[in-house]
Amino acid sequence: MKCFIKISIAAVVLFSSLSCSLVKKTESSSRTITVTGRGVVEAEPDKASVVVSVVTQEWVAKTAADRNAEIMTRVRDALVASGVNANDITTTNYSIYRQESWEGGRQSIGRYRVRNEMKIVVHNTALLSDVIDTAISAGASELTSLTFTVADDTALVREARTLAVRQAQETASLLAGAAGCKIGEAITIIEKSDADDVSMMNYAPEAMNSGIAAPISSGKIEVSSTVTITYTLQ
Repeated sequence: MKCFIKISIAAVVLFSSLSCSLVKKTESSSRTITVTGRGVVEAEPDKASVVVSVVTQEWVAKTAADRNAEIMTRVRDALVASGVNANDITTTNYSIYRQESWEGGRQSIGRYRVRNEMKIVVHNTALLSDVIDTAISAGASELTSLTFTVADDTALVREARTLAVRQAQETASLLAGAAGCKIGEAITIIEKSDADDVSMMNYAPEAMNSGIAAPISSGKIEVSSTVTITYTLQ
């Protein structure tokens, strides 16, 4: 009987020691720190997208549409003749509607308005002014939008990600050190990359038709990466 009691007590002590060890290990592994880092890289744009519009107004819808088609065909042909690849020219919007207005409670029916928007991709930004001038001279009514981008941002995204992770790691190390700890391995990493473009919208037709080519400055493109990393604490 005494022997059985001793064995039972030893088993209880061993189990208690094992439970304590497991709890301490769990508590230690649950100590983490989560930080955010951001990396930003700037680059000169090497690609541009131009949207030009031809707008016509007539009392008869077909007349407005036919006139619009004639002008837009002339614009497209002029661009191709100037060296723009036909595959880089696409229609992005086409609309026909009748203009209406209200005055003194009475409806006034106006002319039909046809709008045709065409996108032109320019792979050499040095030629951008010439492309715009060609479209205007051929009959384009508006420069609807102008966007600058980077054709291949793979290397820029990679650099931005590296900077973001480095900043997050430095922040985590600083905070952990101030608390008397050290960072361990990364448990989770969440990343989001953004490549901004530079856009200019709605150039006035009267300014475009002045015959003076306005200087165009693209500025710089920003490529950024934001990471959220959780590290263990030692």
